Amino acid sequence: MTRTPDTEKMDAERRAAAEGPERRATAIQYRAADRLGLSGPEGSRRRGALLRRLMALGDWTALIVALLVVTAVTSSTDVADLFWAILFSPSWILVVKLHGLYDHDHRRIRHSTLDEVPSLVSATVLGTLVIDGLLAISPVGPLSPKSAIGLGLGTLIGSFILRGVLRWVWHRATPVALGLVIGPPATVDAVARRVVTHPETRLHLVGYLSSSREEDSAELPRLGTVADISEVAEVTGIERVVVTEGQMSEPAAERLIEECKKAGLALTFLPQHYGLLGPGIELNRLAELPVLDFRFSDPPRSTQAMKRVMDVLVSGTLLVAISPVLLCAALATLVDSGRPVFFRQKRAGKDGEPFTMLKFRTMDADAEDRLGELVDLSKLSEPAFKIPDDPRVTRAGRVLRRTSIDELPQLFNVLRGEMSLVGPRPEEEAVVALYDERQRGRLAIKPGLTGPMQVYGRGDLTFEERLAMERDYLDNLSLLTDLQILVRTPRAIMRGEGAY
Repeated sequence: MTRTPDTEKMDAERRAAAEGPERRATAIQYRAADRLGLSGPEGSRRRGALLRRLMALGDWTALIVALLVVTAVTSSTDVADLFWAILFSPSWILVVKLHGLYDHDHRRIRHSTLDEVPSLVSATVLGTLVIDGLLAISPVGPLSPKSAIGLGLGTLIGSFILRGVLRWVWHRATPVALGLVIGPPATVDAVARRVVTHPETRLHLVGYLSSSREEDSAELPRLGTVADISEVAEVTGIERVVVTEGQMSEPAAERLIEECKKAGLALTFLPQHYGLLGPGIELNRLAELPVLDFRFSDPPRSTQAMKRVMDVLVSGTLLVAISPVLLCAALATLVDSGRPVFFRQKRAGKDGEPFTMLKFRTMDADAEDRLGELVDLSKLSEPAFKIPDDPRVTRAGRVLRRTSIDELPQLFNVLRGEMSLVGPRPEEEAVVALYDERQRGRLAIKPGLTGPMQVYGRGDLTFEERLAMERDYLDNLSLLTDLQILVRTPRAIMRGEGAY
């Protein structure tokens, strides 16, 4: 495409558009990407290839370091074993490749190192067996059980850390990708909110296309119709298209796929009934027919038992470890606004059973009596409310809320079995009384100290968005999901968004 002054202006505008709070991509990054040929659809492919090579280098480095450590600390492994293991090390990279662990960043709209832990564990076990099997037919023979276990664990830990570090560096060295949405304004806004609450998408939406004749009511600017996709993509330099158009015919969808393929654009489709399709749904096939299998079952008792064991061990350990923090928070509350230090309130627990939830007091002592001045529960459009800049919050309370330290006394609720470390947040009984039958589904398990709401938007989420995330969590309850949420919680706290 010939570069005209208008084109140069559009390029400058798209760079400016991508510079937003929390995911700012500087002009320096874009200029560097342009010089290196890493901008636009073709540049996206090159970036994907470069990142895959970096991931492979990180995995190989983790393996070599683990081999060196095992050789140094175990008497059963010597230099000859090390030589042959390094010789066979490419087979480890092949195993990881077969698990798809080098392709997800480029293909998926959202991917993080935590998402690949199950596949990484599987690849590590198989990779260890492959290396050990190859050593068994070599002159040095197989590794000892102790050395094999050390190699597997060391490489797993090293790969996880290096992958996380490499992605962190990569995301700060490269600009965010630009994208657009195809669909009606309502669904365009839903996608835009999800992209904002999931910064790991590394995507900035510059606008949307729609064949609808509705007035432009979306938060994003309308750039044209679906027929303009090629021209808009060339001018704006987008790399991904997200389709939410539920009324698109099959021939139109096929034409769009061909246009995106020709332009080198990554493509993401939202199914027509996306509200019904959570992570618990499996896509299978009957010959050429794609089918969706729904699984409906309560969490296994073993999962619930392990979840309770983790609750007790982690909450007990944390209460001891953070006792100085709890003491400082109590003193700050006492000095700032006097007694009581703790705020006790009846909340709805599992199946709606009431329990007394603990928090550090962050509001004036008469805050509950003044709630009616600020919120009329009978006139709420949805059974939830948040009050930004609540005048009842004390000076110390603002700090405690911003850092979520006010919630830490709930570790006692976790230890007593009234709450869990992870789950839907406990709600006031007066608000729960407004729930309909569908909304009461979030009461099926114990409420949590943290949960999907806390790591994906907090108070900035609408009630329906929060309910959808919690339903996904309930339908796919597992220890791994809990661990992922726990690991993501500190980052959400540090960002402080939606902490009212």
